[in-house]
Amino acid sequence: MSVGFVGMGNMGQMLVTALVRAGALLPEAAVISNRSPEKSDGIATLLPGVQKAINNGDLARRCTTIFLCVKPGETKAVLSEMGPYITDEHLLVVINNTITIAMLEERTAARIAKVIPSVVQTVGKGASLLMFGERCTHEDKALLVRLMSAISQPHLIAESQARIASDLTSCGPAFISYAFRALSEAARRAAPGLSRAEADAMIRETAKATCELMERTGYTFDDIIARVSTPGGVTADGIKVMDELFHGLWEQVLETTVAREDGKRAKVQL
Repeated sequence: MSVGFVGMGNMGQMLVTALVRAGALLPEAAVISNRSPEKSDGIATLLPGVQKAINNGDLARRCTTIFLCVKPGETKAVLSEMGPYITDEHLLVVINNTITIAMLEERTAARIAKVIPSVVQTVGKGASLLMFGERCTHEDKALLVRLMSAISQPHLIAESQARIASDLTSCGPAFISYAFRALSEAARRAAPGLSRAEADAMIRETAKATCELMERTGYTFDDIIARVSTPGGVTADGIKVMDELFHGLWEQVLETTVAREDGKRAKVQL
């Protein structure tokens, strides 16, 4: 069975590379296409054996499972190219939240699923999100769970939860990195002798160890806070400041991403 990947942007390249390197997909079973051949050539060089399609129509002829790794605004053109070859034997997998399963089910006879990956799947870690349309079979679900389990911890969710869940998984690395960077910068301003490399390393090592502690012990976020933030201690005072400054912050972030996604979806036509 061949699996196609349309679009060799950052996520398309990451997905095919991670799946092949994890052994979830043999190189010769991966077929790629891209608007500019240079990116396809680069992936084929990086992953010997990966097949290059002549165009999107050729890819649809050769693959019954196809990941659509293109920008939402490019989806209509891609579907038009593949249209004459897409049947109900195809499984189309969209990897963004802007295009809904219903939109694709109205546009094509294919079975439709959605996978939201994260940049951390580059190292075979992190969470991915899986959603399935009504036409999907048990085999479709098993296939996608198998593929994504090789490079992530897949979570099966309702599509109505996808935007907020994506803020935790797909946007999460950026949100967490932003917060960590701010902490590092503040520490270096308060203690100029600390280098950026030292401060960043301290935060990374602490974050990694905290997550490992939670994995091994079953501690929750609340448990960690309680164990470190003893009443009357300096950590407790720091937490009080964070309580005040963080109040409503994440709600505003989530509201912003939802509004942005809704606005983008309203402009897309398939």
